[in-house]
Amino acid sequence: MQNSKIQRDPPEELTWIEQTRENPNAFQPIFDKYHDVIFNYVLRRTGNPNLAQDITANTFLKAINHLKDFTWQGVSLSSWLYRIATNEINEHHRKFKRMVPLTAELTDTLRSERNTDTALLEIEESIARNEKFKAISSALSKLKLKYQTVLTLRYFEDKSMKEIAEILDLPENTVKTRIRRGLIQIRKRL
Repeated sequence: MQNSKIQRDPPEELTWIEQTRENPNAFQPIFDKYHDVIFNYVLRRTGNPNLAQDITANTFLKAINHLKDFTWQGVSLSSWLYRIATNEINEHHRKFKRMVPLTAELTDTLRSERNTDTALLEIEESIARNEKFKAISSALSKLKLKYQTVLTLRYFEDKSMKEIAEILDLPENTVKTRIRRGLIQIRKRL
């Protein structure tokens, strides 16, 4: 698990931000550093690799388009990206009213596709092997979005209460309450 203190952006990220504001092509180091963690977060929340790729792409597109609005007061770059991704997931959910859980059938379909990324297959194979994860994931997908979000950030992304509060722009006590209530609901479903 990560340290409970919020990690602030390293000086090199300050440089990347400033360079990107002047030249959008300078966004590459930010993309390289955060793409995989944001993709994994979105995949865990949606259970759908193709949707995760789309939402991750939208997240980084919005980030580059709104980088001029990013401020260093109160929110780190990584938290800002998680916040954008969370908003994109929630927006998708509002549009389509349900998330598709990752199933063995979906995993088999992806294995048969020739152009599937090897890393994506490894992630899905490890998910398919872990029955407990599938049960928890299924129970999690049935919760309200506000509980899905805090539980995913806490237990799959190893974020501290303070980081989750920063990402979701909520008071820490609200985050703690949502985590507690979400866990109670999951226990009932399991």
